Amino acid sequence: MATEFKLTFRMKEHEGGGHVCYKQDGQRFDQCHTVKLNAATEYDLSFTLKPAIYIDKLMINGELHKLEIKGGGSNEGAEEAESKTYTAQYSTTGFDVSKSGKRQELLFVLELQNGVYMKISFQCKLYKTGEKNHSLWGQKLTAVEMECRTETGHNYVTVLKEKYL
Repeated sequence: MATEFKLTFRMKEHEGGGHVCYKQDGQRFDQCHTVKLNAATEYDLSFTLKPAIYIDKLMINGELHKLEIKGGGSNEGAEEAESKTYTAQYSTTGFDVSKSGKRQELLFVLELQNGVYMKISFQCKLYKTGEKNHSLWGQKLTAVEMECRTETGHNYVTVLKEKYL
C-alpha cells in the first residue's frame, strides 16, 4: 500500500530574512527552474511534511546538517499535530560564483522515518556575495511544494508533482 504526503520546502536569507528568487530556464539546462543564491551567504531552510512524518537526517551536497523541529511541544494543536516542520541552516561559503551559462546542483537527501530516503535537487546559480541586481531578478521563491509517494517495501520517495510558488 502506498503512502502519500506533501513536502513544502522554503528558503530565505538568514541575515535579515531576505527572499530568494528563481527563474524559468526552459530546456536550456538539466532542470527548467534556476534558484538564485549568493556566494558566502547563510540561508534558513524549512521542510514541512503533511501528514506529519519524521526526518531523521538531512544531507546537503553530501554533508550532514543539523535539523531542528519547529514547535512540536506536548501542547501542540490539532493543525500542528497533522504536519511537522523542520528547520536547518545552509551556507554557500566556499562555493564559486557561477560562470555565465553554467548552473550548479544543490542536492538534499532526507532520511525519513523507517529508513526511507528522499532526494531533492535544485539547479542553482551563485552570484557574488551581496550582489542584488541579478540575484533578485526573477520570481520570489515563496515555497516549492512536492506531492510525494512511497510504496510499501520500497526505501525511496517518488516525487509525483513539483510546483514552485
